[in-house]
Amino acid sequence: MDTPIQKFSVGGLKLSTELIQIQLFSNAPVPLNEIFRRLTDRQINLTGVSLEAIDGQLTGICCLASEDRGRAEHVLQPFEGSFELRSPVGTLTIFPHLSRLELIGQILSALGRIGLPVYGLASSHSSLTITTDYHRLDEAVSAICRLVTLPDNHAPFRPEFRVKQL
Repeated sequence: MDTPIQKFSVGGLKLSTELIQIQLFSNAPVPLNEIFRRLTDRQINLTGVSLEAIDGQLTGICCLASEDRGRAEHVLQPFEGSFELRSPVGTLTIFPHLSRLELIGQILSALGRIGLPVYGLASSHSSLTITTDYHRLDEAVSAICRLVTLPDNHAPFRPEFRVKQL
């Protein structure tokens, strides 16, 4: 007989709208802040940015709304070979995880068991955000909900409206 899994109590789980992920390589011909400036100049909002330094060079990932893909490709065209676009992706955010490494490990294991790719992972003290295939977010929620308990008054997983800064 299987031992029941101890569920972790969390405050919420949120899913993003459909996104495009930009993987920024360290061989960009200009600093990453210049790429970000150019995206900002075209009013392309980044929904998340995760950077790391490798041998003194910045690299990382960022996400933007899928409808901004064409404008982003135009802005990034001079830097071809310095980035890769992945779409469609979505983010799943669990909060608060209270820095519980065991919970993070269990979530990653559960996603791995169903063959769900993890394209990005960001964590703060309170939230864990995972980037994966957009069309498989419901599968990810099902796998994670076997590990966590949510409050009775939990808000909807998907956004009910969207605000876009002009």
